[in-house]
Formats: sequence, C-alpha cells, structure tokens
Amino acid sequence: MTPVTDVRGVGEALGKLLVANGFKTADDIAKATPAQLVKVPRIGAATAPALIAAAKDAVAGKPAARSPARRSPARKPATRKPAARKPATASASASTAAAKRKAAAEKAAAEKAAAEKAEAEAKAKKKAKAKAKAEKAAKKKKEMEAVFSKAKEKVKSKSKKDKKDKKSKKKDAKKKKDKKKAKK
Repeated sequence: MTPVTDVRGVGEALGKLLVANGFKTADDIAKATPAQLVKVPRIGAATAPALIAAAKDAVAGKPAARSPARRSPARKPATRKPAARKPATASASASTAAAKRKAAAEKAAAEKAAAEKAEAEAKAKKKAKAKAKAEKAAKKKKEMEAVFSKAKEKVKSKSKKDKKDKKSKKKDAKKKKDKKKAKK
C-alpha cells in the first residue's frame, strides 16, 4: 500500500484532508472519481483528474516526479551598474523650479479664496438663521401679548358686570325693604 503523501502534488496538509475524507492510500485516490475528490477541501475540478493520474502512477510504481523538499539556491541575477546621470542645465532646472513655485502659489491662492468664500457663506447662513429666529420670537411675543390683553379685557368686563350685579342687588334689596316698610 502506497501512502497518500507519496502521490505527486499531495503534501502533509492535503494528505491529512484526504485521510479525513476516507482516502487512506494512493490506491483509494486512483479508484476515486473526480466528483468524489472535489468534495475534499482544497481540491477543485481541475486538480482532481491530475491527482487521480498521479495516484495511478504512484500505485503502478513509476517514479514520481516530485520536487525536492529543499530547492537549491537560485542563481543571483547579474548586478547592473547604474547609468551615468547627465547633468541638468541650470536654466532648465531653474525654469522648472520657477514653474513649480508659480503653480504652488496659484494653488495656495485658489485654496485661500475657496476658504474665504466658504467662511463668508457660513457667516451669511448664520446671520440669516439668527434673523429668522428673532422674527419668530417677535411673532410669538405679539401673539402672547394679544392673548394677555384679551384675558385682561375679559377679567375687566367680568368685574364690571359683577359690580353692576351687586349694585342692582343692593338696590333691589333696598326697594324690597322700603316696600315692606310701606306696607306696614
């Protein structure tokens, strides 16, 4: 019996997964269908037929073309010498530096203008909000004053009416007394 890990393309981790899913030997893998192998994690539809072929080779006793555990150190790439730099002319570098400074100054001015505009808009918005709030408060004050004056008038008229009623009752009571005295 050939162990699962002797199959080309199966390492320790995949070997453990295959054993956990019922493929204990290379012979089990060789007899399996691709659909059965696809059920094992990390084995896709393209890998399954290749594993079956490798398992058949391992069972048949063909030497597996396995990659060695450790690779020989790779050859170092040839070192390249850096290309010699050409000295830049003073006028070209000065003109590019001046262009960069000018672009930076324009950008700064544009940002400053945008910031000032945003600040002015914020102030105007705040001022409009305060004005609307003051107008609302004034309207509310007028309404309250109207309600209070109406209540005061109502109280005054009621007190006048009560006074008239009291006076008329006193007069009526006096008239009744006078009539009683007159009858006697």
